[in-house]
Amino acid sequence: MSNFRRSNRIKTLVFLLCISLIVVFYGVVNLFSAKYFSRRVFDGKSRLTLSDESKKILKNLKSDVEIFVLLERQHEHYDGTFELIKGNISHLMGEYVNSAGERKFSMEILNAAKNSKKYADLCERFGILPMNCVVIATNDRVKVLAIDELYRMQNGEMVMFRGEQVISVALMELTSGDDNAVYFLSGHGESQLDSVSFARGLSAVKHFSRQQNCKVRPISLFDSKAIPFDADLVVIAGARGKFLGFEVEILRDFVDNRNGKLVVALDGNFDIGLREFLGDYGIFVGENLLVSADNRAINYAEDLMIRHFAPHRINEKLIEFQIPVVFGATCEVKRAPWFTDEEKFEITELLQTGDSVIESGIDDGENTSAARVVATLSERKKFNTSEITTNAGKILVVGNADFMANGKVKILGNRIFWLGISNYMLHGSSAVDFEGIEVKNYRLALSRKDLRKISARILVLPAGFLLLTVAVAFLRRK
Repeated sequence: MSNFRRSNRIKTLVFLLCISLIVVFYGVVNLFSAKYFSRRVFDGKSRLTLSDESKKILKNLKSDVEIFVLLERQHEHYDGTFELIKGNISHLMGEYVNSAGERKFSMEILNAAKNSKKYADLCERFGILPMNCVVIATNDRVKVLAIDELYRMQNGEMVMFRGEQVISVALMELTSGDDNAVYFLSGHGESQLDSVSFARGLSAVKHFSRQQNCKVRPISLFDSKAIPFDADLVVIAGARGKFLGFEVEILRDFVDNRNGKLVVALDGNFDIGLREFLGDYGIFVGENLLVSADNRAINYAEDLMIRHFAPHRINEKLIEFQIPVVFGATCEVKRAPWFTDEEKFEITELLQTGDSVIESGIDDGENTSAARVVATLSERKKFNTSEITTNAGKILVVGNADFMANGKVKILGNRIFWLGISNYMLHGSSAVDFEGIEVKNYRLALSRKDLRKISARILVLPAGFLLLTVAVAFLRRK
């Protein structure tokens, strides 16, 4: 009898030991998988969901990151698109959260219409926000991205999710150090930064630039006699008076010797004394104004609908979404026909009108003209020799300054064009390229809630066997 009891005790001990080993095994596996794991995209190529560049950016984060995704269903017809966008962003944010390491990386998706109080709190904290956007905040700095920027479009449809590229570059800019400094020149009748004037105010541009982490300041060369050393971009917006000789030389020194970026937006056909200066960089500015010859599809008689864009990073979003830029009366701005120094400069004619334009001459009256170029970019090619190192400055000339004014910069195409200009001039040479994910592909990214659900399903079978074993053992003892 004692041997029988001893045998039962040994069997019970072995049974409990087996259960303990199973529990320990599951615990060790979970601890090991939580520390050592990889996440892959199941699209045939088996790409990692986050690239090495993104992981390096996350590793170098020096402060916590908050991301708010504001979404709004604009119509029931777009529910499928809404869910697709929400799913793409949720999965991507999950990867960032899991790869952030010790840094706190929080993400919240809000329906801006339903969570009006939260939306109002965010607007009070970050300024007025559009309904569909991504807000990235870190170390008292903020970046606002439109949802459209996360996708590459083709024929009006989303074909590529570029969220990792856009968000990782934004994080890199936020953690790179000081804000970019953008100076707007004054003293020649330029449009004013703090003015809310419909036609000559730039308060909206100032607001958009601050949302992109730019310090925006006015400056007068009469007073300063130099461009500040922290200047990353200088803008001449709608000047009407002539620049003096010493001012032109200050601008030339900024572009040639300091790798400076200069944007010149012209107002009408005022002679501001920069034609010869711009000609040295291969840019020709016409003397007559171009206005529209077809007023049936526009609101104002002199407005030009610019729909022809050269393939360039400044025009990338305009080309993808086929959104026009709206100009007032504008000057022709093109590659100078006499310019031959193309070994040192790369010149790109960015915008071109349609065929239905009229050239309003001072003496010749009006005559119909063909398509004209109205925005040109000149970039100095950087090269090194044993004797000299050349800085790669940039000059962009736009034949119209109205597109930046409060009355027109809020038009979607104009706003995208301005943001394209500022982003390229400030970050054109430092942007990082990442491979996009086709919209039809899927990501695997699990939240804690998803992990609990999957774990419960996986444990159903061993738990059932365990209960069955306990029941059989109990019945056998009886």
